[in-house]
Amino acid sequence: MIERRHIHWAALVGGAVLAACGVARAQIETSSNAPIDISANETEVYTAKCMSIWKGAAEALQGDSRLRADVITAYAAVKGADSSGQPVCGGTQKVIADGNVYYVTPTEHAHGERAVYTAAADEIVMTGDVIVVRGNDVARGDRLIIKVSTKQFTMVSEAPGADSTKRVRGVFYPDKTTQPAAGPAQPGGR
Repeated sequence: MIERRHIHWAALVGGAVLAACGVARAQIETSSNAPIDISANETEVYTAKCMSIWKGAAEALQGDSRLRADVITAYAAVKGADSSGQPVCGGTQKVIADGNVYYVTPTEHAHGERAVYTAAADEIVMTGDVIVVRGNDVARGDRLIIKVSTKQFTMVSEAPGADSTKRVRGVFYPDKTTQPAAGPAQPGGR
């Protein structure tokens, strides 16, 4: 089923954390303890807002997983203030990847124009001619909605009707390495 093909993508965006105070932290792939390498042409950190913005070919790498976008913006929860009155930032509330969004693993590729992770909704929404590829299998639609905790997804098209060429579409190829189960023995040894 295609829902299994989005597990790593959901973990990437859903686990991302970019904390303020000038330090970027992220959990790109929840099953990995590998370091996170984040780069962009420029970074803006707004400590008072617990927000950081990575602009210009922004890329977050962890292990074999990669999130790329023109801009990645992260918002953390404000947990309170330190002794100097500066906010203490907590876990991620929202991550927005804008423009040419790609999520790539060794087995999966997802592309869209915008992806938004919202912690309160436990949800990732990717929009803008979404294409998901695993091997030769391809699924496409206008919007991909992923429930992070359950890894359940819904692909949606804004073009209704059986005659529309913009409907949700998937092309799936059978696994050629598996052999069909043998049928019942035929009379006469056939």
